[in-house]
Amino acid sequence: MAESPTEPAGGDLEARPWLDVSGVHCEGVVWDDALGRVRFVDIPRGRVFDADVDTDLDTDLDAADVRWFDLPAPVTAVHPTTDPATVVVADGEGIALASRDGLTVRLAAPLAGRPHIRMNDAGVDPAGRYFAGSMAYDLEPGAASLYRLDADRSLHTVLTDVTISNGVDWSPDATLCYFVDSPLRRVDVFDYDVTTGALSNRRVFADTSAVTGLPDGLTVDADGAVWVAFWGGSCVCRFGPDGRIERTITLPVSQVTSCCFAGPDLDQLIISTSTEELSPDDLRRQPMAGMIFRAEPGCRGRRTTEFVI
Repeated sequence: MAESPTEPAGGDLEARPWLDVSGVHCEGVVWDDALGRVRFVDIPRGRVFDADVDTDLDTDLDAADVRWFDLPAPVTAVHPTTDPATVVVADGEGIALASRDGLTVRLAAPLAGRPHIRMNDAGVDPAGRYFAGSMAYDLEPGAASLYRLDADRSLHTVLTDVTISNGVDWSPDATLCYFVDSPLRRVDVFDYDVTTGALSNRRVFADTSAVTGLPDGLTVDADGAVWVAFWGGSCVCRFGPDGRIERTITLPVSQVTSCCFAGPDLDQLIISTSTEELSPDDLRRQPMAGMIFRAEPGCRGRRTTEFVI
């Protein structure tokens, strides 16, 4: 693991714009293998998207095959479930199942009656459990938590004293869990017990303080390397097993929010972006802010695990 700040590498590859959905704050890109489409959300609109990954990069963006449905805002994450017609979402109150007809089942509401805080990023562990974290709207330090929802629908608080709970994903052998609390400017790693869902032995995997911006969403590829999106940093960085940057993908926008591998061969990196915290001048300089981007990084991801329902 890295014990000193990792130096940012040069931009090895540029991501290209893929979908223009007029996004305000697009987040949580995830590959739905059963559907064969990319899913993501626009948080403040409560909009849940899915898109055909085979849309050609050179096709007019307005002609892309994109569908969506709206839920009560905010909706902060979406993941496929073992029922192809249903997704699991994180939202303002907690965790719910949803379909194109709207919310179907409220699974957990740890934030009900707490309008100053909402859920944020989420992930599904290799056994089909749902991990979802929270954040306060005013970014109050330590006000957030990371929760685990088991298949029996019991909710467990697995981390407290969190500020902005963001990316969470697992190593290919399911023995490690990577996690981001963005203001700490690092990626942490835990030993993971896939039998019980327990986290232990938290330590720093990568100190990202030498990279511009804050670490946001992340994904782990088939080789066990960790890809991290940087809010305010205009990039996604690949960290090797030693916690040091091996590659950097640059974007023409600053607010980069999440990334995932997609496609039948899991060889395309899909990247979401946002317009939040950008001034009118910033938006004029970044006309592609809020779009979904795509890159071909020359490696493969791992199949997304569905939440067990």
